[in-house]
Amino acid sequence: MNTENKRSFFRLSFVHPLCAELKIIGLPDDAEVKTAKIAIHDISAGGMRFVSDINFSEELNVLFEVKFTALGKPYKILGQLLRVKEVKPQIYEYSTKFSLNEPEESALVSMLNALSIKLRKVNVLSSCSFCTDEELAQFKLL
Repeated sequence: MNTENKRSFFRLSFVHPLCAELKIIGLPDDAEVKTAKIAIHDISAGGMRFVSDINFSEELNVLFEVKFTALGKPYKILGQLLRVKEVKPQIYEYSTKFSLNEPEESALVSMLNALSIKLRKVNVLSSCSFCTDEELAQFKLL
C-alpha cells in the first residue's frame, strides 16, 4: 500500500474549526442560490476540508466562493467541491480544490504559515473567524 503524501502544499489542521461562509456560484439563473455557514477542519493553498449541515452533493464539480477571516484579514477564495460523505446524520464532510492564481496562492501560503506559528501556542485567535460554541453545536461538533 502506497501511503506517500501527494499533496503539493502544507496543510494546516485546526484543533478548533474555522467558520466561513460558502456560496455555490455558476448555477443557472433559475436555480436557488445556495449559501451556508461551514466549519473548516483543515486548509492548504490547494484546497480545504470542511463540514456543513447542507447537502451540496448535487453541486459537486461546480464553483464555490468561500469567505473567512484570518489574522485580521478577510479572504475570498474560489474553488470546486470534489468529494462529499455523510459523517453524521445530516452533517456532510467535503473535500475541495481551490482555483487560485499565483499571487493569491502565494498570499494564502504566507498567511497559513504565519497562522500555523501563532496556533502553536493557542487553539483560537480573536483575529480569525473561529467557530463559536453555538456554531459548533449546529454542526454537531460539540
